[in-house]
Amino acid sequence: MKIESYAKGHYRLIKIEEPLKVISELGELKSLIEGYVENDEVNIAVNFTDASYLYSGAISVLVNCYKIIQNKAGDLCIVEPNPTLLELLKQMNIDTIINIYASESELPAKKKIL
Repeated sequence: MKIESYAKGHYRLIKIEEPLKVISELGELKSLIEGYVENDEVNIAVNFTDASYLYSGAISVLVNCYKIIQNKAGDLCIVEPNPTLLELLKQMNIDTIINIYASESELPAKKKIL
């Protein structure tokens, strides 16, 4: 799994490229996010480049990361899901927990104030 990370506004954008189009394990992502949170980078946007399916283990990691980030008053979101992945996330009601944006340009410009 190839992971690219860079700053985008006040977000840390993590782009995951999986050539198989199916992501079953995101342990590496969880470790990466935990490292950013420990360094006070608590606004994380995840982009699953080309992924069309996430197994339940990957969804579980996303929800756990969301909880970790929420405890630090941050934001975890998903950007640029392809239509198949977006539909899957909606069917599982993940979009009611984690914000989903069609593109990086839709990321909120200012940090959320709770």
